[in-house]
Amino acid sequence: MPAQARVVLFIVTSFWAYGELAIATEFAGRMAGTGFRPLFLIPPSHRKLLRDADLPHQVLIPGSGKLNRLQLQDIQLTHRPVLVVLADFMNFDFCERHYGLRRADLEMFSCPVGTFDNFSWGRDGAWLDTYGFKARYEGDISMDGLSFRLRPCPLNDPSGRTDEPGLYPYPLLADAAGRWLAARAGPAAARVRAELDIPVGRPAVLLTCATWQQMHAAYPRVKAYVQACTAMVERLVCRVLKHADVVLVGPSTLFPDGAPTGFRALGQVTPSRFQDVAAAVDLHVSNNIVSVSLHRLALAGIPSVNLYSALTKRGGVLGTDVALSGYATAVVGAVDYLYPFRMFPVGWYHFLDSLLAGNPFTDLVAAVELFGEESSAETVLALLSPGQPRRQVEAARQAYLHALDQLPGVGTILSELTTWSGG
Repeated sequence: MPAQARVVLFIVTSFWAYGELAIATEFAGRMAGTGFRPLFLIPPSHRKLLRDADLPHQVLIPGSGKLNRLQLQDIQLTHRPVLVVLADFMNFDFCERHYGLRRADLEMFSCPVGTFDNFSWGRDGAWLDTYGFKARYEGDISMDGLSFRLRPCPLNDPSGRTDEPGLYPYPLLADAAGRWLAARAGPAAARVRAELDIPVGRPAVLLTCATWQQMHAAYPRVKAYVQACTAMVERLVCRVLKHADVVLVGPSTLFPDGAPTGFRALGQVTPSRFQDVAAAVDLHVSNNIVSVSLHRLALAGIPSVNLYSALTKRGGVLGTDVALSGYATAVVGAVDYLYPFRMFPVGWYHFLDSLLAGNPFTDLVAAVELFGEESSAETVLALLSPGQPRRQVEAARQAYLHALDQLPGVGTILSELTTWSGG
């Protein structure tokens, strides 16, 4: 009889961000045939997604640390996991007020405990800037006591491998290209375009945003800046609409007084619907460089643009040299406080600098300054149709996929981890 598959427990604690869940489920989905099987411990909000993915799971109980600790004990006694993986160690460290769990509670597991290391934590000079300031909680962020790090690429540099024990770069979206390119060539793309009433032969642009990107109410000082950024996105969309239709997926704050012709806000959609919509477009635009959706679409061959800003403003003085149009000058002039971002609206501009420097992923996704109105529009429009910019992006994509192919697969990593740890 074949040996019973060994359990790897994935603990997900963020109930409002789905990126860490996507990373964990993507990894778990490739465990079939490896001799390992996944088990998830998740917030109630993620239950349907785990059921739809047919992944075994148990559900955390909000506000009950005692019951959640009993769940951990039961998992240890019943399943005896050989590895425990925190979907995000930082979210786990801040989940006590929601689920009553602390890092010390993981000591009940008689196996190595590690995490996904999405941002190569511990890089020199990578101070964490949040809403323009050094994060107050940065000193509380620690990977001490974690036995291993699963480092997904992208955003991590696939060429930056290290021999450090317990550190494993791996391809996050290894099968993205084949599945999504097949969808683009199939009937679903044409069907979705017809459903959205996009004229035949007219390009379509996908704009994405996430629920957590609207959760800045605790920072009143940021409100005017967010409104300024929203005004610049609206300006860009209006420029693009002269050449293509625009489809927005996610919660929309754009055009509250009425959408222009050719703009469609779909709101939240299911993962399968998102794949269908994405397969039907010609270009993707995101203001979050760490977005898993951005990575997925770029690797699948859908030209992608990342909106960022290096603009700063303190005491009425602009601190960055950005060529501003008359419209952008007026928008900026009405705001007292500006800060740079790569992950809107949180910031993380400086934090991600050293992660992106020399990283081949930056050749794959075009980055444009949001407040540089003319240059951002030129970049987006140049990628709308076949030409040299698209050919350069495709060459970068092929090179990046080749680099991902050199990384170890899920089965290899789990076998090495359990052998190294004695599990």
